[in-house]
Amino acid sequence: MKRILICIISVLFCMPSMAQDDPVVMTVNGYDVRKSEFEYFFEKNNIETNVTSKTIRQYAELYLNFKLKVQAAIDEGMDKSETFLSEYKMCRDAQAEDYVIDMDFLESIAINSYEQSVAQIGELGLVDLYVISSIPTENTQESLDKSFELMQSVYGKLKAGESFQSLARRYSSDDLAAKGGEAGWVSRSQLPEDVAAIVFSLKEGQYSEPFISDGIAFIVMVNGRRELGTYEENRDDIYSWLYESGAFDEAKRRRANEYADSLGWTVRDDEAVAYLDSVLDEIEPDFGNIAREYHDGLLVFDISNREIWEMVSNHPEEMEAYFESHRKQFKFDEPCFKGMLLFCRNEETFNQIKPVLERNDMSVWIDSILAFNSGDIRIRVMRGSLETGIFKKGQNEYVDKIVFGVGDYEPMTGYPYVNVVGRVLKQPDSINDVAGEVAEEYQNYLENEWLKKLRSKYKHKIYKKALKKVSLDK
Repeated sequence: MKRILICIISVLFCMPSMAQDDPVVMTVNGYDVRKSEFEYFFEKNNIETNVTSKTIRQYAELYLNFKLKVQAAIDEGMDKSETFLSEYKMCRDAQAEDYVIDMDFLESIAINSYEQSVAQIGELGLVDLYVISSIPTENTQESLDKSFELMQSVYGKLKAGESFQSLARRYSSDDLAAKGGEAGWVSRSQLPEDVAAIVFSLKEGQYSEPFISDGIAFIVMVNGRRELGTYEENRDDIYSWLYESGAFDEAKRRRANEYADSLGWTVRDDEAVAYLDSVLDEIEPDFGNIAREYHDGLLVFDISNREIWEMVSNHPEEMEAYFESHRKQFKFDEPCFKGMLLFCRNEETFNQIKPVLERNDMSVWIDSILAFNSGDIRIRVMRGSLETGIFKKGQNEYVDKIVFGVGDYEPMTGYPYVNVVGRVLKQPDSINDVAGEVAEEYQNYLENEWLKKLRSKYKHKIYKKALKKVSLDK
């Protein structure tokens, strides 16, 4: 405990004067948003090239709303859920690698490993090796002879056309049997010399005759051949091996010890790794902002999904009530066609299906057409944007010509006759005619109402003097 306290004190003394260099630009329920945090998020989210004081003030209101949602999620305990903690840790740890891992050390090991592999593999390259083996049950010549006889029997089955993999699963007595004898890609230097001589004499897809090596009977097959390739081509595989070998842990210890030396910590190696992870947000402000971005972003997504998006998708009756009370808001700029385009092989087909559709609601038109076709597809259809049946002028060349009398079109191959069933609307008939617009506006309504409650619930303040110190050079 004493050593940890000493480390904490050293970190505090190494940090700059927050009050002077990083003033608070807003507070949300007791949480201070400092200039460095605000500038980080503003720079990431601002798309304007000409940044003004007004731009900063407008973004401050948006960021205040964001932090209010974060606070609401924390109050709900969302930051304590296993799902959130797992996802956040995964995101945070991935971003932390640049800070807590000595990547130069890993890269030097990776390059050295590749160069050693090149030297070992040589010009012969690698083979994709499959093995069937029979290990004698006893250390006697008689037992070895029985193993060899078994391999001769298996060899006969191979020549008769049976699969190498299936025979390996049935007869092989080593750990590779469950994988159909697959040993993976190997170099000559990885095999005993007598085995390597046989393996590397085989062509791709060829298997050997039974042979004995080190008291075990074998049949081997070369499933493929390849050269080692460039370092870049093998880098991902090499790094996977480095991770399994423990090299990443050593790279973390090296980086943590560098921090310990520069900041005067008394802990070293694994203790330094654990301590570095616990204070990384404080000693590396850039990473602190990255971690906060993931933390807050995940929380806002979760709570927004519950408060807004699920309300839109799971409560259609409330959205319809919103539409009915705001009907005047949802208007067409110009008349639209509501209906369906029918592409037929001839006019007679259209004349037969038209009265059938006109007698039924549009929601069952597709079923009517499928029943009419009776297995012989004679009609193709277009239903308008978002499957609402609404066609706006300029959206479809067929509707433009047939309904609105403008433009022209090329007939569809195989379906030369085209016509429409439906009518022209000056304004929407129902919510279905403007479903996308209503969903968007209802979502905005829910968010605005929610933000009103949050602003009323939580104390908050934007400090205008501190906000003026935010850099406009973005």
